Amino acid sequence: MTKRVISANVSFGSSLRLLREERGLSLGDLARLVNYSRSHLSRVETGKKQPAEGLVRLCDEALEAKGSLLALLVRAPRRQSGRMCPIQLPRSISDFTGREGALDELNAMLSEVHRQGDGQAVVTVVEGAAGVGKTATVVHWGHRVRSHFPDGVLFADLQGFSPGGRPVSSHQVLRNFMTALGAVPDELPRELPHLAASYRSLLTGQRLLIVLDNAASAEQVRPLLPASPRCMAVVTSRSRLTGLVTRDGSYRITVPHLTESECAKLLSRLGGAPLPPKGKAHCVCRYLPLTVRIAAERRESVGGMDICERCGSDSLLKYLYNTGDDVSNMYTALSWSYRYLQPEAARGFRLLAAGVGDTVTVSEAGRLLGTDVMWARKVLDSLADIHLLQRLSRDEYHFPKTVKGFARELAGRDVQRFAYARHGARQGYELLSY
Repeated sequence: MTKRVISANVSFGSSLRLLREERGLSLGDLARLVNYSRSHLSRVETGKKQPAEGLVRLCDEALEAKGSLLALLVRAPRRQSGRMCPIQLPRSISDFTGREGALDELNAMLSEVHRQGDGQAVVTVVEGAAGVGKTATVVHWGHRVRSHFPDGVLFADLQGFSPGGRPVSSHQVLRNFMTALGAVPDELPRELPHLAASYRSLLTGQRLLIVLDNAASAEQVRPLLPASPRCMAVVTSRSRLTGLVTRDGSYRITVPHLTESECAKLLSRLGGAPLPPKGKAHCVCRYLPLTVRIAAERRESVGGMDICERCGSDSLLKYLYNTGDDVSNMYTALSWSYRYLQPEAARGFRLLAAGVGDTVTVSEAGRLLGTDVMWARKVLDSLADIHLLQRLSRDEYHFPKTVKGFARELAGRDVQRFAYARHGARQGYELLSY
């Protein structure tokens, strides 16, 4: 018989069941050996009850585990007494508007948590374009459903697409979460697999909402996911995080661009001009909450004229990319996505933005990039995966107007940067890397 090895990534309950089955013992057999009830051991194995140290020692001896079960007990963190219930959600914006479809889908996921019973924790990926309002939607929803999670709400900005360019480590987020839940910091394991196992043990039997905002990759997120069926994790990202869906069984919700009615309502709440009649100037404000807010705020800067009449022009596009705030502008928001690209995808983005219209087919992209259809599709899909393109069909993709504007602004700033470097006007100026 092949001896199975206990992995640091599994819980005490699953390890206990694995060893019991390896020895050919039923749950009743083990109950008689350790003098605990069968129902108590069943709750321990399914993760519904944390085992006492005495039970762990008895099971370790009865199953000849040679300390492996005791080692899992050491990894289970001790809670400090008198801990407070963490509610870490940021404040919701007061003029949040629309998004009923995405909110309904999140509510459906919450209903799935209530239906899970002894199943797995519900994990949902909320993805969408830069500036589309993923975080605002999830935070707004989180405040509305907070009462469904009596043990608290955890929140972390993973900084996957951020000015620093360095996503927060899973290790640091785990330590922060566990400390907030009352674990003693000095007793936490140092290695990531052991720390993640302790985290899952700490969540056993609790009902928590865990919001993982601005994720860079599935690898960054996986150690932070709960296993308890009473918990729910919501992950936001510009990336589709396909690995979490295909490998980890996560659900996916896409936050779409604003509808015309949502845009009109938001403009009204912000004090902006009404939308122009259909058929007039194309309106970038109609799509992204961030551009709507910038345009409404800059209304006086464009001479008090109809904001949406000017949204399609280069003059207002420049306001969207130059707000005076290095964080709250479209250039910065899109540049975080651009820096995420691999070199060949970044080159493809620049060439396509300069050489095609509002839409591009795979064959057109292949001719422009000087490559075959398969490679062109790979480039287009990598751009669509982080919403620098919109996938219309298998063979056709759309360039949003704000992204086109970003590409032109990027090219202009690039010229200026090379000029600065050439004439030595700015010491140590860093050129934008491709």
